[in-house]
Amino acid sequence: MKATRLHAVDLVRRIRDRHARRLAGKTPAEIIAFYRAAGEAAIQEAQPYSKPHRQRAG
Repeated sequence: MKATRLHAVDLVRRIRDRHARRLAGKTPAEIIAFYRAAGEAAIQEAQPYSKPHRQRAG
């Protein structure tokens, strides 16, 4: 199996630039809403892959 090379810096820069274009001219409240929605979507996407967590006692 051949390893895939990941260029993390380039990847992060592309994401940052895409977000900057989408958020240009938006109000602070709109920017917060954008990132909040993205965070919620990421949580929902990751949930099926996460292990069930035990409830803490007390």
